[in-house]
Amino acid sequence: MGSRCQFDPAISLVSSAQMQRIEEQIFSAGMPVAALMEKVGLAVVAQLQKDFPQAHRIGILCGTGHNGGDGLVVGRELWLAQKSVKVWLGKPDLKPLTADHARYLKALGAEFVESLEELADCDLLIDALFGIGLNRPLGEPWAGAVGWANGSGIPILSLDLPSGLNDQTGEVWGCCIRASHTYTLGLWKRGLWQEAALPWVGRLHRVDFGIPPWACPEDEVPRLLLRPWQHFPADPPLDTHKYRQGSLLLVAGSAAYAGAAVLAGLGSRASGVGMVTMAAPAELKGLIHSALPEVLVHAWEGIPSLPPVAEKPFQAVAVGPGLGETRLPLLEILLRDWAGIPWVIDADGLNALAEMGVERLQEKGIQAILTPHLGEFRRLFPGIPLGDRIEAAQRAAAQSGAVVVLKGARTVIASPTGECWVNPESTPALARGGSGDVLTGLIGGLVARRRAQAGQPLDAPALLSCACAGVWWHAQAAVHLAQERGLTGVDPARLAEHLPQALQALQQEEVVHTVSQAGE
Repeated sequence: MGSRCQFDPAISLVSSAQMQRIEEQIFSAGMPVAALMEKVGLAVVAQLQKDFPQAHRIGILCGTGHNGGDGLVVGRELWLAQKSVKVWLGKPDLKPLTADHARYLKALGAEFVESLEELADCDLLIDALFGIGLNRPLGEPWAGAVGWANGSGIPILSLDLPSGLNDQTGEVWGCCIRASHTYTLGLWKRGLWQEAALPWVGRLHRVDFGIPPWACPEDEVPRLLLRPWQHFPADPPLDTHKYRQGSLLLVAGSAAYAGAAVLAGLGSRASGVGMVTMAAPAELKGLIHSALPEVLVHAWEGIPSLPPVAEKPFQAVAVGPGLGETRLPLLEILLRDWAGIPWVIDADGLNALAEMGVERLQEKGIQAILTPHLGEFRRLFPGIPLGDRIEAAQRAAAQSGAVVVLKGARTVIASPTGECWVNPESTPALARGGSGDVLTGLIGGLVARRRAQAGQPLDAPALLSCACAGVWWHAQAAVHLAQERGLTGVDPARLAEHLPQALQALQQEEVVHTVSQAGE
């Protein structure tokens, strides 16, 4: 029991089975179930009073199990804090500990109601119907309670996760509480951070109840990208020069999609990479140089071509944005000549790879980062279901031998080694054509920088770090820009321009956070 776990409880995502094993270990070691329920309830009340200071009439939707017991402990403490508390019990057959709490709360004077409509005058509802482990659609009276609560217009706080939510996939078991806040207990349940859960979970908060290190899972678990500074390349030394900051080959653009090349170039510019060479049709050369005067252009006419291998010592290739009909011949040239450096593949590069077969990467020994959206993922990995996006990205990474960035509102970044990260914050402002092109250039530049600094080939963890840094930076820049300009003000060109400023602001915020933590 003395060994310490390797993961940080603040960012680790666990399955219901893992959480149940943790609780079993804690109870086996001597922690009474009742004592843990008390500890959780008190912590929930403390957070609730911060989030809902004006709530005085509390309604509790109470299930029969220990999630209901947690809700009753919360109700008791709120009653003792002079709040009005009403409780709706869906069924009378409660677990013994839950029944004890119900009996005591009733003895204190809280009102137990028969009809859901009697909760209509409440200014906060607490969803304590079901916790983890639900594996079937809700029947009655639970489905009726969910429908009534969702239609009541009253803010809803869910304990552990919204009742009706699949704790693994984030999908809904028929119907689900639409929470305004969710307080997850102990550790994050992975379903809460799945994209499918976004309409249901509201604002998320983790209630820490002090899980001992020896109870932590030993196997690898997905993690949240919160303040992921360890993933960023080191700042350049004072005596550096452009060649030591990396050289990126960017293969992008066509007559039909000229802007994609410019946007990818703007993303690479923001990365801080030392040199960028863009391979593009000759008719785009003027446009590229007007927008990116520092970029070297390998211009081809007629038959697509790339710089000769001996001409430039590139540290990375980023390929795909806007290639159009030239995608297959360009990817064939890359496979023939540029297999020895890491690739970042997006858009038409992914479409070409789907046509050729993703196994070509491993056949050529290419280290790659793939950045598909949902449609591109389906074309690349038709045999992998997408009901669980975290698992899908992990399976795709294992199958392809590449780092997979499954883009979306909850972007998942998975490595073939099994390591997996979820970006916890993004914005609908990124749902615009060209945002992904900026990300491709940004990650490509980070890979080139990292490889130049290392002076040797990068391993899978290093590539994963570049992908994590790029995804988080890109999303945070969009969040910052949306706060300044609104959701419609985050066009891709402006986003790329804002990346350095956003990073500087984020670094300053981290300094403040570190100082405040040290002072506590």
